[in-house]
Amino acid sequence: MAEQTGTIVSVTAADLAKRNGEPGWLRDARNAAWNAFQSLPAPRLEKTDLRDRSWDLGPYPSTPGPASDEVAELVAKLAGQPLVYVRDGFTVALHLPETWVEQGVVLLDLTTAAREHSAVVQAHLGTVVKEDESKWAALNTALWNGGLFLYVPRGVEMDQPVHFVYEETGQAAGGAPRALVVADENSRVSYVEVHFTGQAADKVHAGVTEVIAKAGAKVTASVVTQYRKGPNHLSVRRASVGNDATVDWVFSDIGDGFSVVLLESDLVGQGSQSTIQGIGIGTGRQHLDLTASVLHHGRYSTSDIRLHGVIKQRANAVYRSSTHIFKNAVGAGSEQHDRMLMLDKRARADAIPMLLIDENDVQRCGHAASVGRMDENQIYYLMSRGIPRVEATKMILWGYLEPTVQRVSSDVIREYLAARIDRELEA
Repeated sequence: MAEQTGTIVSVTAADLAKRNGEPGWLRDARNAAWNAFQSLPAPRLEKTDLRDRSWDLGPYPSTPGPASDEVAELVAKLAGQPLVYVRDGFTVALHLPETWVEQGVVLLDLTTAAREHSAVVQAHLGTVVKEDESKWAALNTALWNGGLFLYVPRGVEMDQPVHFVYEETGQAAGGAPRALVVADENSRVSYVEVHFTGQAADKVHAGVTEVIAKAGAKVTASVVTQYRKGPNHLSVRRASVGNDATVDWVFSDIGDGFSVVLLESDLVGQGSQSTIQGIGIGTGRQHLDLTASVLHHGRYSTSDIRLHGVIKQRANAVYRSSTHIFKNAVGAGSEQHDRMLMLDKRARADAIPMLLIDENDVQRCGHAASVGRMDENQIYYLMSRGIPRVEATKMILWGYLEPTVQRVSSDVIREYLAARIDRELEA
């Protein structure tokens, strides 16, 4: 396997293609991405040091490790609902109700979909996240292993959320999950990702999610991550939004790992819309670099970004909200709101709002950002009513976080997330 300085990858694209019986076009795409990965320079980010970070991925295990009790309980609660459950790169559970099969909905692991639905996968895979846009996107495109493919036909409205649960166990050596969601014209779907990763020290977890919402489609995409210390977590999640289509992102991260996350909507269609609502709870010595971005190409496109962070102990968070209104995106509009609370003296947070406007004729553009500590007067007010300080703090924080939690489209995942937040706030 060819290497570049400081880069070690213990799995090859050729090995994956052979093991999975992949079509020629996918083998070629993997090889092109591997070449891009080798040639791309190490990325640089303001306020996040990526020097000397490991790019080691693999070798992938031959069988999946045992599920954790937490994940096993969660998957059991999702029984009977649309689900793809991947553990250590292996699909261990997949379910799609027969009523959706009859309407033409396709839900498969991505490896199987590339063989059985080659034409539609080839037409969309890699069109939203290009293999040469970043080093970690190239790595994922070359070596993705374990993923999801969801296709919702024209006019179909799914009344249940589709779940993608991804877990890396103690035997995993990093991972590269890939998800591709295609919502055809005037369809409606809610999609939920849940990631459990960690433990594999000096490895990389490089994830990519592509969402394609065609004209008139409405997609809600919820992402719940538990990135634990060990690997370097690098991910790109992006939606392409067509004419009069809508993509609403809901993001949450609770963990103590090192993470760089890009969450983005490309509003390519006229009248397209997108919202990004995210929360993060950082503990330990977590470093989370989160960029929530909207690209306005379509006329009369609108967006809204709202980010909230709670930073504890010695965690460090960088939240970037970015809106770019390109020339000829007449009538576009966007708002940004970032708010971050630091609960401990050693916690650190940065909020960086960005507005890039190349078009004069816009309907509205604004941003607001704040970083600070909790208001002691609010805590004192509640304590004066007989509420203990710990409970008073939790009440204030829940008022701050709950609107985002309630937007998670799956009842099971919403309840799980609320319980996880409660545990973190009590620690």
